[in-house]
Amino acid sequence: MEDERARIRARERKKRRRRQRKILFAALVLFVLLLIGGSVYGFMRYDREKKRQGLLREGIELLDKGSYEEAVARLDEALEWSKGKIGDFETNVLLYRADAEYRLKSYDAALNTYQLLCESDEENREYKKGAAQCMVQKGDYDGALALGVIDGYIYNLKAVEKIRDGAYDEALELIAKGKAAGDAGQDLAFNEAVAWENKGDFAQALKLFEAYAAQYGTDENVERELAFLRSRQGNADESNAQEMAGFEEESGAGEEEGSEGESGTGGEEGTGNEGSAETQGSSDPGEAAGEESSPESESQIQAVG
Repeated sequence: MEDERARIRARERKKRRRRQRKILFAALVLFVLLLIGGSVYGFMRYDREKKRQGLLREGIELLDKGSYEEAVARLDEALEWSKGKIGDFETNVLLYRADAEYRLKSYDAALNTYQLLCESDEENREYKKGAAQCMVQKGDYDGALALGVIDGYIYNLKAVEKIRDGAYDEALELIAKGKAAGDAGQDLAFNEAVAWENKGDFAQALKLFEAYAAQYGTDENVERELAFLRSRQGNADESNAQEMAGFEEESGAGEEEGSEGESGTGGEEGTGNEGSAETQGSSDPGEAAGEESSPESESQIQAVG
């Protein structure tokens, strides 16, 4: 009886060991399969990453060479690996694609790309600026202003158009709005002075150009404007002095003519004074100083911020 029980226990132990070996073998096989699968997946992922990074590099190189259409095509190929999701890599590709599209003057396409970027990050000002620039190129100033990122730049462009149309007061109103926006300050300051110069207020224009030079420095255009406006200030004072002198001489000639009656001397003096007054009346102060007479010919409008 005892021998029978011992044999039964031995058989049960063998069965347990066989089950354990089977389980161990299955686990080992599973581990190997997982290891192989992970290696294959890792290799495929590495290969995919290598290919799309290569396509991005090729797209950037084509962009730098000025081959914008080819750059867009290559960057689109890089995006095909992304399956519609936008991560860091996709964001980088889209930024380069938007740049290429903008340089191609495909403003609708570039705007669409920037809008995709804005959807992924609604608070990103750089994406909004790109979209606003596209809208400006399309002539949609109101749409660009609605984004609220380059308002000063846009108001400056609108002011330049008004200056060219001769609507100087409207230009100054737009410039005031642009200055309140806080960007494109240098160009707005320059064009504010230009608008006053074209209005004929040379004293105000000179004041603004001197303030511009103090804040932003000078260049050939600014120096020319300053010289022109300063000469106008000097000529205005000189002209006033000459007019006063002419009036006194006319008064003296009248008195002398009255005392001498019909004498030829009085007539000659009167003729001389009339000739001097006519010269003063017809001469442009700018021409008298050797400067160009038209302020429009001197003004250099700055159209970009």
